[in-house]
Amino acid sequence: MRRYSLALVLCLSAVWLTCYVGVALPVALPFHDDFENIPVGYYPTVNGWRTWSAGYTAKVLDQVFHSPTRAFWLKSRFSLSRCDYLRLAAVPDRLVYQLSLYMDPMPGRKAYAGLAYLANSTAAFCDFFTIASRDGKVGLVQFTGGWDLPPVWVGEFPIGEWVTVGALLDYRAGVAELWMNDQPVASSVPLQPRRLGDASTGPVTPNAFAVAEATWPGGGWGVIYVDDVDLFEPVRVVPATVDLQPDTLKLSSRGRWVTCYLELPADCSVADVDVGSLLLNDAVPPAPEPVTIGDYDGDGVSDLMVKFDRAQLCAMLAPGQQVVELTGELADGTLLVGSDQVRALP
Repeated sequence: MRRYSLALVLCLSAVWLTCYVGVALPVALPFHDDFENIPVGYYPTVNGWRTWSAGYTAKVLDQVFHSPTRAFWLKSRFSLSRCDYLRLAAVPDRLVYQLSLYMDPMPGRKAYAGLAYLANSTAAFCDFFTIASRDGKVGLVQFTGGWDLPPVWVGEFPIGEWVTVGALLDYRAGVAELWMNDQPVASSVPLQPRRLGDASTGPVTPNAFAVAEATWPGGGWGVIYVDDVDLFEPVRVVPATVDLQPDTLKLSSRGRWVTCYLELPADCSVADVDVGSLLLNDAVPPAPEPVTIGDYDGDGVSDLMVKFDRAQLCAMLAPGQQVVELTGELADGTLLVGSDQVRALP
């Protein structure tokens, strides 16, 4: 993917914003803001928000809201965009952001929401949503990831109703997953690299989350409401292949063990499994030994062998066919989940 200068990036994105940054303390993840703690008529400074481009004004109001009773109101005027931001303490390899937005029913308006670079008193959105009112009746939503790629179509919504947009940004894989109104709409969407810059700006990385009500050639006032802003680092869950032996269990049997063979996807290693974190049906822990790594099924994929107390598992089962779930963690905290079917006999 080509890397452009920051100034050119700003031109391509068509989002020039005057910087009123000042000193802003970064917010940590996870972050949630429904603006309920802010008195009506006040700016949400205590929640970490700062002004980026002044436009007309911004404050918390109780006239239009997503939940429960207040929302953040941003108003632009004529040639001045209104943009407000949160400075982020860090942007992890995987980040989820989501917000709900209400757009004033005026034709030709545009709003932006997403990550942003702040550098040398200039700024640019990156990996962001564009929400346009078009004719003032139908709202259009797009997502821009890689700068040298066209925006990705997300969907439409009725102007005068709230729309919720969200993205899971996976910078390690270089792709995003997108959703609108809790419905998935796109996956494997290319992302802008986290490092961007040239000799004039130096390297920059996304360090803010921003929302903006932008100007348009016709001028006039523009209003958006923002509510229920969420930013967090998602917990990765790895699907595990589980084979329990025996898979037919006589509940009255005095057998000592159920043996579990566990395989993981190619980008994970069973050597990294925290054996002590494993549980069957959220209750039965593994025996401390034996624990071995091999390839018991001869498929060329390493598997981890652990044993569980058969009496403890059988005490949780009813006669019949049923699913037994295995959960646990890798050494880095990544969750693993898998299951196998067993048949329980009286």
